[in-house]
Amino acid sequence: MAFGGDPLLALVVAGSGGVAGVLTGRKLTDFWPAGSVFMVTIAVLCVLPVVWTTVFLRYIIEHGVSAETIFLVSAGAILYTVFLPSDLLAQLERWQIMLRCRWRRARSSVKPCPPGYAPMVSVQVPIHAEPPEIVIRTLNALSQLDYTNYEVLVIDNNTADEDLWRPVERHCAMLGPRFRFLHVEGITGAKAGALNWARPYMNPGTELVGVVDADYVVAPDWLTHAVGHFVDLRMGFVQYPHAYRDHESSVFRSMANAEYRGFFYSDMIGLDENRAGITVGTMSLIRLAALDRAGGWAEWCLTEDSELAIRIHACGYTSTYVERPYGWGLIPDTWSGYKKQRFRWTYGPVQELRRHAGLFRPGRRRIPSMLDLTQRIYHANHGVKNAIEGIRFAGLVLGPALLLSMIAHHDTWPFPLAWIVPFAAISIGRQALRWTLCRNILGYDIRDYVGWALASKALTYTIGQASLAALLGRKAIWRRTDKFRRIQPRFAALQSAAAEGVFAVVFLAFTVLSVTVLPMGILSMAIAYGFLTQSITFAAAPMLSYLSHREQRKSSPAHSVPIPTLPNTNHLLTRTGDVYQARR
Repeated sequence: MAFGGDPLLALVVAGSGGVAGVLTGRKLTDFWPAGSVFMVTIAVLCVLPVVWTTVFLRYIIEHGVSAETIFLVSAGAILYTVFLPSDLLAQLERWQIMLRCRWRRARSSVKPCPPGYAPMVSVQVPIHAEPPEIVIRTLNALSQLDYTNYEVLVIDNNTADEDLWRPVERHCAMLGPRFRFLHVEGITGAKAGALNWARPYMNPGTELVGVVDADYVVAPDWLTHAVGHFVDLRMGFVQYPHAYRDHESSVFRSMANAEYRGFFYSDMIGLDENRAGITVGTMSLIRLAALDRAGGWAEWCLTEDSELAIRIHACGYTSTYVERPYGWGLIPDTWSGYKKQRFRWTYGPVQELRRHAGLFRPGRRRIPSMLDLTQRIYHANHGVKNAIEGIRFAGLVLGPALLLSMIAHHDTWPFPLAWIVPFAAISIGRQALRWTLCRNILGYDIRDYVGWALASKALTYTIGQASLAALLGRKAIWRRTDKFRRIQPRFAALQSAAAEGVFAVVFLAFTVLSVTVLPMGILSMAIAYGFLTQSITFAAAPMLSYLSHREQRKSSPAHSVPIPTLPNTNHLLTRTGDVYQARR
């Protein structure tokens, strides 16, 4: 039915599915039967759109549709078909946590150490214009680590206001010689630049480098449980998930937390299983030799963390991702802060793809490295799937253009109800998988699930904008996530989601236009449904912006929220130590 009654095409597709099932089923011994079905479905779906698009174009040409409409339909179909393999690979990456019955990679949180193994760890806390009380909490937690052989370097770069960094400097002195404060002005490269600049100031015996964000409260047993992984000399880095505190009392922050967790407890596990795990900027422990061999931190990239993983793997080192969190940070309080963060996380991977395409491409033109085929595919797709979002965002113009062309040329055609079946099945199946992941893996209830869905949709404009800017080579600066809890003016709260609001209204107008101008039927309803979906997607952003602003106005004074209970640190506050400053 989906092929317009053409039995030959239906037989070809069914036969392709059968062959794919036989060939892949023998190889998928690590997957549950449902996982094998999923993999076969992916193989079939890579072929199916090409066949279906051919049938559909032939069908509308037979009904005398104008050349302009045919061109727009063809452009949309081509984009969908080209993007599909990357989309499906990203889905496989996310759903692997539910599809596998056996794992090749052990993600144990504790790795036993041989007696006497205690490599020197330099824990680095890069800061810039941070609230001093936030940083001091982080340092107090680091002072309680139950590991003996470590130092803490607090690297303050380009903070002009001495009232922000002087209290941190004094607190480092009080915590003792293990804590050193470095202040530098005039350097570039943001966080990566600060980390590179601090390289000569590390303890000469340093073997491992830990990176902790300024707002992270770290568990005392972090290093004790982590260093054992580096007994294996091939281990380049160990990564722990982002985790957050102080979100239960806020609807906005709870929604953001639900959206974050989906990546760290599904996608990151899938990447690690395929030996293509990435570092994520905090709660990272890196072998210094691997960092040096890879060339240090990339000051040109907005995601200097995930970019470093590519080069470390290219040098032949391995990595591991541990699911258990050992540190808890703060979620952005405002919609604008949430957007800035996601802009970096989208723009950076596209930069990585453009810079390292020579490592990923097939054939003799590939730059030689230690990356195997699976690593090249997954590292490349980390950039490709973000790059696709920019092209998809630009492609949103095709829908309105198609409707206007149909109206102008009086184009219409019978739309068999059966044609909707495969698309409806895919959509329902995807939602079922997403709900199963949320319920069974993330432990979400329906409220968490809705929060995750709305937060994901609300970021559509930001992700598309960041991706498109990176693809076009537009410069972007590294913008830190503001941790000062300021109450924004109403105008600023509305302005931060103004573009999304305009898009929501425009697509709603096209929804109304499609059901009022086109002849009522399945075709007009399908087009209206597509526009309405886009309108709701963009409308989620103003809703979250309003929600964050309303909660800000009702919240208590800045940073008065509780943090996880830590052992008493008062006995450390009478000690004195060295303070280091450097100026360029």
